[in-house]
Order: sequence, then structure tokens, then C-alpha cells
Amino acid sequence: MKNPFDKSFVLKTTFRHMRRSVDISIRKSFDRMAEFSDDSGKRLEIMETLDVLHKIRKLLDDFQEHNVHLFTDKQTNKD
Repeated sequence: MKNPFDKSFVLKTTFRHMRRSVDISIRKSFDRMAEFSDDSGKRLEIMETLDVLHKIRKLLDDFQEHNVHLFTDKQTNKD
């Protein structure tokens, strides 16, 4: 027997992984800042990268907030 398909589960799982990846990139990019204390150009690049990563995180959150129906488990009562 095949496992049933659940769109909301797939989407929630995908978004959780995407957010986690973005959060890891934010953390690692921020941590690299100390390595470039004497390189203002590279520090600026890190800040720009962090800005884009935060925007991506916001896009993910906004999409999920505005499309709740895609992420809601549908309970089906089968008797």
C-alpha cells in the first residue's frame, strides 16, 4: 500500500527546511564578519548578503501567512 499524499505536510516540511537553510546562512554570514574587520568592502558585502537573506526569510513568512489554506491539515472524517 502506498502512503497517502498530504499537500500541507509537504509544504510545511519544505518551508521549514527553507527557513532553516536561510537561518543557517544568516548565522554563518554574520559569524564571518569578524574575519573581515579590516576589509570594509567585504563587510559591506556581508551586510548586503544579510539584508537579502532577511528579505528571503520575510518572503517565506509572508507567503505562509497569506496562504494559510495551503499549510492547514484537512481533517477528513471517514466512517
